[in-house]
Amino acid sequence: MTRTAAAVLAALVALACAAPIRTQVLTPDPPSGVTKVALVPLRTDPLAYDVPESAPHLVTARIASALESETKLRVVDAGKADAVLTGTVRRFVERDGTSTGVRHPASVWIVLELRDQAGNPLWNGTYEETQPALSEDAGSFPRAWERGFRWVTAEDLASYGARELVRELAREVATWS
Repeated sequence: MTRTAAAVLAALVALACAAPIRTQVLTPDPPSGVTKVALVPLRTDPLAYDVPESAPHLVTARIASALESETKLRVVDAGKADAVLTGTVRRFVERDGTSTGVRHPASVWIVLELRDQAGNPLWNGTYEETQPALSEDAGSFPRAWERGFRWVTAEDLASYGARELVRELAREVATWS
């Protein structure tokens, strides 16, 4: 293989390895100095089908934990916050099988939204993943490595998604000051 072909292959693999995360800044002029956020408990999306009642609570707890461990953002009461973070759980499907083999993999879809105190949207982020088999998606290799090459639970996916969304939020907010 030539160096050019190897470089092209490496670039394609790097693009395919992107996490199942999408984010967007929703205002042309975001506020500076967002350091304190109020975390409003997530809810089940009204259009979601068959999301367990416990899923929004679990995802909210994972987001709170990620905010504490992964960022410099402080979680405070809504009256003291620079912005409000909330969201929905649109899908939370448990795997059908075990960690070594599944009939259907776990699948999670989380949407977060950061709003200013007036309720104007500032940022949103989406994590949507149905765990792929490596044979179907070689680009998922880094996530499979991190997960120990096993089939994970919906809770595992939610924890991963919450952590990655919060990291993306923190990176974006850091550019606003």
